[in-house]
Amino acid sequence: MNIKELKYYPAPREIPNFEILKLDDFFSNRPKSILEKDHRLGFWTMIYIIKGEGFHSIEYNLHQYKSGDVIVIAKNVVHSFRVNHNVEGYIININEPFFFENDDSYDYDMLSFFEMPFDKPLVNVDVSKNTMSRSLIDFLYYQSQHYEKNAKKLIKSLFLSFIYSFRLENKESIESFNSTMYKYYYEYRNLVDKNYSSLKSVSDYVELMGVSSKTINTSCRECSGLSAKTIITNRIIIAAKRLLIQNKLKNYEISELLGFDESANLAGFFKRYTNMSMNEFRERAKTRL
Repeated sequence: MNIKELKYYPAPREIPNFEILKLDDFFSNRPKSILEKDHRLGFWTMIYIIKGEGFHSIEYNLHQYKSGDVIVIAKNVVHSFRVNHNVEGYIININEPFFFENDDSYDYDMLSFFEMPFDKPLVNVDVSKNTMSRSLIDFLYYQSQHYEKNAKKLIKSLFLSFIYSFRLENKESIESFNSTMYKYYYEYRNLVDKNYSSLKSVSDYVELMGVSSKTINTSCRECSGLSAKTIITNRIIIAAKRLLIQNKLKNYEISELLGFDESANLAGFFKRYTNMSMNEFRERAKTRL
């Protein structure tokens, strides 16, 4: 099974690089066969659950959500929906230029919201109507439905206000990051995404970034709760799972693609961090929901 990458395609009269839809409209206007098939996002997504419950698959783990959950899916993450017309809420899709078109420092505040760790894609928050964040996301949706040309700054301001109020109201659940530390973390994550098959030690990235290993580790722990080394490890495991799920490559071929000298080295690495063999994972993946 090949993992298709979904890129961001703007609809006519759409807000440039930004989309907010009611979940039922989203489910009703896209083929179920595509939504429920694993795909890799080329953009960022947030799913805001107001009412109901259901399931969502993220990196081959099936997560159960309920009213008050917010599901955050970062760019390049493999996921799939379980279509459910009884769930109420919003889905927001954001393409990269929305964050960085004006080189605004506030863009990192928005982006950091979408860069939650891979192991914590769901957070439960207050979505009741008496909260400022709920009022703002409702108004953001209203404005998107009445969008006029050159009103993008209004949309971006509303979305930024939503994030600030959302974090303030749910500060026990959601971390706020130092912007300087987040920039280091974001750069490091991007470099790991591009080089994990050839560069497997933090010292390799120290040379690329021109900062100390302490700075990299501090930024990673502050922004993700993970060490810099763990981020590399997690990225390799995710890549291995994606290749195994396709069921076309032999284990030794996957080992070569991921930069391991021997297939036994990758097999031991995978077993150490997942508590299952590569073949075990491949078989379980065939029968997952």
